[in-house]
Amino acid sequence: MSDSLSDWASSEGPLGVYIREQVDNTLEAYRAQPNLVEEHVNTEDALARGGYANRQLLELIQNSADALAIKEGGGRIRVRLTQDYLYCADEGIPIDEDGITALMFARMSPKRGTNQIGRFGLGFKAVLGITDRPEFFSRAGSFYFDAVDADNRIRSIVPEAQNFPVLRLPQAIDPYEAFQNDPILQRMAVWATNIVRLPLISGTYDRLSEQITSFPSEFLLFVEHVRQLMFDTEESDLVLSICREDDHYLLSEGDDTTRWKLFEHTHQLSDAAREDGRSVDDTGCIKITWAVPLDRIRDPGRFWAYYPTMTASLVAGILNAPWKTNEDRQNLLQGVYNEEMIDVAADLIADSLSQLSTEEDPASHLDALPRRLEGDGELTTLLCSWLNHNLIDREVVPDQHGRLLGIREVNYPPRDLEKKVLERWALYPDRPSEWLHHSATTRRRLATIDRIFESASESASDPIQKAKYVLLQLNGRESSLNEWLEALVVDSRTEKESIRASMVAIQVAALLPEDKREPEYLGEIAFTASCEWKTLGPETLYFRGSRQISPVENGLIHHQLEDDPETNKVLREVFGIDTMTSE
Repeated sequence: MSDSLSDWASSEGPLGVYIREQVDNTLEAYRAQPNLVEEHVNTEDALARGGYANRQLLELIQNSADALAIKEGGGRIRVRLTQDYLYCADEGIPIDEDGITALMFARMSPKRGTNQIGRFGLGFKAVLGITDRPEFFSRAGSFYFDAVDADNRIRSIVPEAQNFPVLRLPQAIDPYEAFQNDPILQRMAVWATNIVRLPLISGTYDRLSEQITSFPSEFLLFVEHVRQLMFDTEESDLVLSICREDDHYLLSEGDDTTRWKLFEHTHQLSDAAREDGRSVDDTGCIKITWAVPLDRIRDPGRFWAYYPTMTASLVAGILNAPWKTNEDRQNLLQGVYNEEMIDVAADLIADSLSQLSTEEDPASHLDALPRRLEGDGELTTLLCSWLNHNLIDREVVPDQHGRLLGIREVNYPPRDLEKKVLERWALYPDRPSEWLHHSATTRRRLATIDRIFESASESASDPIQKAKYVLLQLNGRESSLNEWLEALVVDSRTEKESIRASMVAIQVAALLPEDKREPEYLGEIAFTASCEWKTLGPETLYFRGSRQISPVENGLIHHQLEDDPETNKVLREVFGIDTMTSE
């Protein structure tokens, strides 16, 4: 055996002694109370066939990730699947007495920190769905469980028992014979600290292969101590890895890479939430992470408890935390703990949202918000409600310069204007800045702003403020066409500025649908030779043409507007302005 394998403990080491003592104690317990046999069988059966039935790979990887969480510098995890075995190896801390106890019993996990994923020592028992002889190799001590051996040993004490638990009677072993007979195991033992090897029950290869194929690479976003996760099967190899680049993370799955932003907050639980919380969270400090996929920011996400739950969040990306879930970690439970964490999550999202805005698309962050006010469950609805409430006074809508302001600090253009109209208005360099940026005027983004306003009206305690929001909802927050167009010209201070602003306003008005181009809709945006503002229409405006007309004559288009080819064209062809005829 090579020197790199010489530090693997034998069966006579301290853990081997501990294992034999625990097995003797368990057998004596069965002798004293035979009903424990059936209880233990039922526990194992429920986990192997219930919610954990197709989570063997996840549970093994989570155990490895927890072993790495305690090790300084973290490390890697490698999973190998063959027709005969499933291997899971890691570089974490070696197993100890508490770890062995957790594997032997249920709800006796030594994990006591929210940076560790597993809890209660339940997950490992899921392996009984794919093996009847799980093996655990660790540099501190190696052992295995065997269904046939457990059957024989327990039957000799409780002969009337019909079924027998498997994961209660470990047997310490020397690992070297296994290394010599299994090249894969030997290669892993050179670098790994812990290796789980599962001899597979016939017919389980395809199930495990599917678990590998569907394993979410996003898992690495929340286990910073896992630098790399590798999968090897007989069909293919896959490497999952993560690295930080500037203010975002690059998550790689084979040749595919996605960009993510992570926002984190550590919350100190209140006494009530702590009392209602998970029994393993002794510190009361809970970390919650909002992970946002920058390339899929419009896709509604889910709550994760270090792995996807069935509970939708409706917010982009993943809300990961040690949520209080049902036993198989599929669904969030209601209660003081989760409700307090939902409140924290709403704050985290509201505080972080602006960081998703980009210079190219100042309103892009609005796409991360829920598309509706209510979700599919009470906790989802609670998140949507509190999040919109928190955004009332946050700077979340962009003005014309892309600066984010509060929803009450900008003016809103008329609804249902075509993109080309909004963009032409926004191209004017001297446009007023306090108007909503055209990137926020899509139907979806305006609906998002509407939901924030709706939340504001529902939550306002001051009657005057509430009435204000109600009026905004009833009458519409958007300005009229004439207010929006006149905003381009109203602050012009010089004749030169007025001419330029009038040209833009007229050209914008010309892009409107015909039914919106009535003079009374457009306001006074035509600059005249007498330096006055007039509405657009053949009854009120005319061109000078070749006639000599006094500059102060009312209704005469300013000669620079007449001389500008584009403005002249739309005034004539779109608005019917003509040259004044001779009398």
